[in-house]
Amino acid sequence: MTVSESAFRARTTDETGEAVQKRTFTKWINSHLAKRKPPLEVTDLFEDIKDGVKLLALLEVLSGQRLPCEQGRQLKRIHWVSNIGTALRFLEGRKIKLVNIHATDIADGRPSIVLGLIWTVILYFQIEELTSNLPALAALSSSTSSMDSMASNSETGSPPMKRKLVPKKFQGNAKRALLRWVQYTAAKRQGMEVKDFGASWRSGVAFHSVVHAIRPDLVDMEVVRRRSNKENLEEAFSLAENELGIPRLLDPEDVDVDKPDEKSIMTYVAQFLKHYPNPHHSETDGQEDEVPSYIHCKERKVLRELKVWLDQLERDVLRVQGAEGNLTDKYQGFKSFRVQYEIKKKQTEPLLQPVHRDGKLSVDQALVKQAWERVSIRLLDWHIHLDKSLPGPLGVIGAWLHRAEIALREEIPIQQAHEETANVIHRKLEQHKEVLKNLESHQQTFQQIHRDRSVNGVPVPSEQLQDMAERFNYVSTSSHAHLIKLEFWEMKYRLMAFLILAESKLKSWIIKYGRRDSVELLLHSYILIFNGYCSNRILMIIPCLSHHHSQQSFIDGHKFFEQYETTFKALRQAADVYIKSDGSAEEAEGVGKFLSDTSAQWRNLSVEVRSVRSMLEEVISNWEKYSSTVAGLQAWLEDAEQMLNQSENKKRDFFRNLPHWIQQHMDMNDAGNFLIETCDETVSRDLKQQLLLLNGRWRELFVKVKHYARADEVDKLKQDYQDSIATLKTFMNATNDKMTAPVQVSFLNVRTFVQDVEDIKHKVPAMEAACKTATRTAQLLTKDTSPDEVSTMLAVMASIKEEMSKVTIQCLPLLREAQSLLPPLEEMEKNITGFYQALEKASHITCSRDSEAPGDFKQKCQELVTFTQSCKKCLTVIEKNHQGIQRTLDSSKTLQHMDMALLQKRYVCICVSQAMIKESTDWRKHMEANSSLMKRFDESRVELEKVLKVAQASLMERGHPEDLLKKHTEFFGQLDQRVLNAFLKACDELTDILPEQEQQSLQETVRKLHKHWKDVQTEAPYHLLQLKVEVEGSKLMVSLQECQSELTRENRHLSGMGSERLVKEHRGFFREKGPQSLCEKRLQLMEELCQKLPDRDPAHQTLDSSKKAYSELREEIDSTHHKLMHHPDKWKEFNTRFSELSAWLSSKDSQLRLLRKRANDPSKYGQVKSTITVKLQEGNLGWLKSRLSVLIEISSETDAQRQAGALNKLSTNFKGLLFYLTESEKLVLAVGDCVQFREEVRGTLDELVQGQQEVHQEVTRILDSETVREAQQLLQVHQQQLKRLRMKRKDVQQQIARGHQLQAEEGLGETLQQDLQSLETTLSKMDHTMDSQEQELEVTSLTRMYFLGLLEILLQSSYPNVLLKQSDAEASMVNTLLRKAAEIQLGPKNSTLLQKQARSLSEQLDKVEAGLKKDVKALDGMKTQWDRFGTEFEAFSSWISEKEKELDVLKSSTAPLGQQINTVKVLSATSAFHVCFSTFSLDEADSQALAQFISSGEAARVKARLTQIGRY
Repeated sequence: MTVSESAFRARTTDETGEAVQKRTFTKWINSHLAKRKPPLEVTDLFEDIKDGVKLLALLEVLSGQRLPCEQGRQLKRIHWVSNIGTALRFLEGRKIKLVNIHATDIADGRPSIVLGLIWTVILYFQIEELTSNLPALAALSSSTSSMDSMASNSETGSPPMKRKLVPKKFQGNAKRALLRWVQYTAAKRQGMEVKDFGASWRSGVAFHSVVHAIRPDLVDMEVVRRRSNKENLEEAFSLAENELGIPRLLDPEDVDVDKPDEKSIMTYVAQFLKHYPNPHHSETDGQEDEVPSYIHCKERKVLRELKVWLDQLERDVLRVQGAEGNLTDKYQGFKSFRVQYEIKKKQTEPLLQPVHRDGKLSVDQALVKQAWERVSIRLLDWHIHLDKSLPGPLGVIGAWLHRAEIALREEIPIQQAHEETANVIHRKLEQHKEVLKNLESHQQTFQQIHRDRSVNGVPVPSEQLQDMAERFNYVSTSSHAHLIKLEFWEMKYRLMAFLILAESKLKSWIIKYGRRDSVELLLHSYILIFNGYCSNRILMIIPCLSHHHSQQSFIDGHKFFEQYETTFKALRQAADVYIKSDGSAEEAEGVGKFLSDTSAQWRNLSVEVRSVRSMLEEVISNWEKYSSTVAGLQAWLEDAEQMLNQSENKKRDFFRNLPHWIQQHMDMNDAGNFLIETCDETVSRDLKQQLLLLNGRWRELFVKVKHYARADEVDKLKQDYQDSIATLKTFMNATNDKMTAPVQVSFLNVRTFVQDVEDIKHKVPAMEAACKTATRTAQLLTKDTSPDEVSTMLAVMASIKEEMSKVTIQCLPLLREAQSLLPPLEEMEKNITGFYQALEKASHITCSRDSEAPGDFKQKCQELVTFTQSCKKCLTVIEKNHQGIQRTLDSSKTLQHMDMALLQKRYVCICVSQAMIKESTDWRKHMEANSSLMKRFDESRVELEKVLKVAQASLMERGHPEDLLKKHTEFFGQLDQRVLNAFLKACDELTDILPEQEQQSLQETVRKLHKHWKDVQTEAPYHLLQLKVEVEGSKLMVSLQECQSELTRENRHLSGMGSERLVKEHRGFFREKGPQSLCEKRLQLMEELCQKLPDRDPAHQTLDSSKKAYSELREEIDSTHHKLMHHPDKWKEFNTRFSELSAWLSSKDSQLRLLRKRANDPSKYGQVKSTITVKLQEGNLGWLKSRLSVLIEISSETDAQRQAGALNKLSTNFKGLLFYLTESEKLVLAVGDCVQFREEVRGTLDELVQGQQEVHQEVTRILDSETVREAQQLLQVHQQQLKRLRMKRKDVQQQIARGHQLQAEEGLGETLQQDLQSLETTLSKMDHTMDSQEQELEVTSLTRMYFLGLLEILLQSSYPNVLLKQSDAEASMVNTLLRKAAEIQLGPKNSTLLQKQARSLSEQLDKVEAGLKKDVKALDGMKTQWDRFGTEFEAFSSWISEKEKELDVLKSSTAPLGQQINTVKVLSATSAFHVCFSTFSLDEADSQALAQFISSGEAARVKARLTQIGRY
């Protein structure tokens, strides 16, 4: 594959991945924007994100926060950049790192930057946020990442190496966390391996495994594994969308590729984690909770142990530091502690990595970190004290050396403002220069002391002096680079402060604008700042420019961009120096990246700065346009409104330029709308009102005068109509001429005609469009043209359309049939030309036949045949095409103007020329008959002579036998008798036609050649046998040389390689099928071949010499093998290890006999166990046995028997030691069981005591509980504790039984008896205490509940509406409560409270009883009054009803009116009426008195009834 092809494929892959990401990210964004109100949709990601509106909407949905946004129909680029800048600042505020992502790149729609930004949003808001909540996976992964950090060197030690801390980031590495989630929840359960988010997902099985983990009923994994990739992917995406509610972000075509896009797959898979974070929760609750809890406890235990170790180390440091001793001993102690500190810190540093998402440490981690810092400070203070304690000037140097090291290692605090950071670095730089300026003087003094190893005769500890030398070397080599680094950092932060200041200035212009004068002020300010910038702030930010330019020149430059270039140039120079001094490729890469990022940021910033000016100028330009158009339009409107009252001619003249004012009106609206979008709310409101008024006046006027705007337009339309009609007529005339003119049939003429028709066809659409345009123009003119002109135009257009339709109908068939003539005409023309060319060449050959030489006859015949066949072929094609063309023209109706006369004339001429073809054929046949026999004889003779010549040369050839044998065997095997037979047959045929004098010479030639053939056939077999003997002889000599070389090598390397290896190699080389046996086979084959040859053949001599050489080689082989077998070096290692094993057996045997006496003492168990646990030498014994079996095969029989006997004896001794050691181990194990049992008993006793204490505390809490509910809850907890203790009791009983078993089995009863008695006593006490406490608590609980129940009943009954007859029962109940309250056993606090409640209840009962008696008396009086009121009320109601009936009868009667009045007066004068009226008055008074004893509703009903009766 070439470089260009590789680049093309890489580019194609990138473009494909970019397209997949675009589709996936678009779907992801739309799934979130659908939640917005109102919802939004992204169709083209790169275009829709440019203005930043949908980007801010997405961030609002994801974060739940409201973000400021510039919106409108005519947003400019500056508003786009403002929106995108808001989004980027929001992300940066969330501590999201944005690398090389700038607002201008997003506004430009750069695909890579847009995709990078969306991926950052997805990674933070979905993947990282979700994967951070995976505690179980985080715990499982902690073991893999615990060693990612490298230990740092001590502050007081040798010069620190550069290190790169790799934090423990399972939680931070979202990709790895998500992959582990998939592996843990889905892939591992299905027996598959998911290695990445690429090719592992191509088959679709991984997607199905995730769905199966969530809903096993949806997926059959066996079916999935048998399907194709696309089927699996389609099914998985559909199931996830329809059954699980996972939006479909991918298509099968996106995943089923060689390299699927990782980011797209991660985005899709993360949705499963969001909706189903723990799919196996119901099945594995215990497991998932157990793992992190176990790991958390384990880490806490390690941290606490580390804290204890550090506290002890600190105490030891203080103790050793305060002890007496010389300086050398103290320094040795210091180094010992520092080594311990460094080793421990390196081992445990991963434990101090933050475990929380916010980076905070746990309590244990914080305590350990504080302990580390205290120990580090202790060691540093001790080291400083030791260096200061050195004699003379060396102590001063030691103190200075510490200050220098601190300066070099000091970390620069990064401030919130880059300007402050740069100032801090500048101060540190000056301080460090002040410290390091004494380097040379101190170094000279120290070098002299280092050479003398003393100070003024006082010796100095050599180790401390050497450490100081190394530290001096570090300071001297690092100081220069350190100062250069600080200078670079200072310049770096000053440039960053400069850029931030410029951005802040830029933001002050990206605002909503005001009136024109305010915008002009902004532009003036911009010009002053960016073209005449001399701010003191920049002078404060970049004071270092004085190193490169004078301050005056900087101020006088007055160029903002020049200031940046100067600053950046100074930074680049400092960076170059820093990179050269550092020498680190990684640091150089980082610096280069910073410079490139800064350059990119500046480029974007400068573009925005320049765009601000263009934006301000555009706003001012629109203000000017708006002001001018508004003023002109207002004046014209006033004139136009007055002109409406004038004559028609004046109005026509005045409004002739109405199109100009229409354009002015459009310009005014465009400028006004732009200003409304870009200006603040107040200005926009004023502009809207002004535009509203002007547009209203314009609409009213335009409706009245819009027809005057068409005067010029009508003239133009008429001219356009005339031009269109002229063009159409010209086209139609030319078309008719071309399509109907006569055409002589030939290829050129027809092709020209076809071109003309095609040209017409291509012009037809344009003419049809012109016809439609003319029609529309005519229709537009109908309103402004007379009826006669309109009818004329319509008639002309109708005729043109008719002619155009005819042309359209005729054009396609005519073109199709004319084009069908072109292929046969073209082929006919070619064949006519070919026919005449071939015929001319054939005539030339037949005319010159008498003068041709005999040797050229064959070639001429072949050429004549070729030309003749070509003529016939061409003639056939011509005839066929002529007939086809004739049929086409006869059957065609559109090609009647085609003339065949010319073509027919040419065809007749060709037919006449066929006679010349027949003459050429006859001439060829006559000449071929005379020369065929002679040709056949010459060919056969030449072939036979050639074969015989090659055969004779082969018999005489000399060379490599093997090559000759292969070559000659092949040749003589292919020697064919048919060559001779063909020659003899050709000779016989030729003899018949030759004269007699030529026949004798022909026969002599035949006899010689025949004899030569027979001689070759006789010599060939012997020749091949000789070659075979020579080949086998040469191969035999090669094999003999190989064997001789091997023997020479074995003798030469015997002292170096050893006889063992050489014996194996000797046997391997001279094996049964090796070179030696091959030599024997070759000799046998040579004997068989020589038997077939004559006795005097030279091959027999070759055989004899070969046999002699093989015999000599065989003797040398046997001698060498005997020498190797008896060589003693192969036993050296065996004898050494045999001696070592014998000595080890002797020492271990005596040692075990001594220790067996101590094994019965448990107090010495640890000593005996550590001693008896020895490392057995079974491997050595096995090695000796296997080694002996190997050596027996390659050594003499005597040595093998002797060594085998010694090894058997040693093996017997080893077995005895093993038996003795097994017995000792059994005894030690028994003692170990007892020791372990005693430890378990002590632990059990502690647990029992602690459990009893907890139970007692719980009882106290129950008795002191404030409420019964709380007491019941605590009682349940207490019962659970008792249940656990009873369960523990079973374990203790099993432990006691195990102790008795140990006493019986191991015979150690005295040792365990005391512990067993203590355990049994504690267990019995616990049982008694538990039973008594449980009974007391149950009684107390039941009594208290009964008391509270009685109290509740009493409280419910103690109301005035209870009958008095229940008071006695309540009194007895209170007495019962008082008695029960005295019986309840509670804590002191609750007991006192209960007595108070009982006394209070008794007093309350007395009050209730007195009130009840008073209420009963009042109720008796009320009942009497109510009965009387009811009786009177019923009687009064009955009287009223009767009188109502009498009045109704009176109303319906026909009696005179006077009689009716008298009747009424009689009714009202009766005594009954007055009695009832007085009764009604009494009823009203009674109802008011009774109202206080009845409900408000009942009182209202009584009052309403009395009111009704009163009306009656």
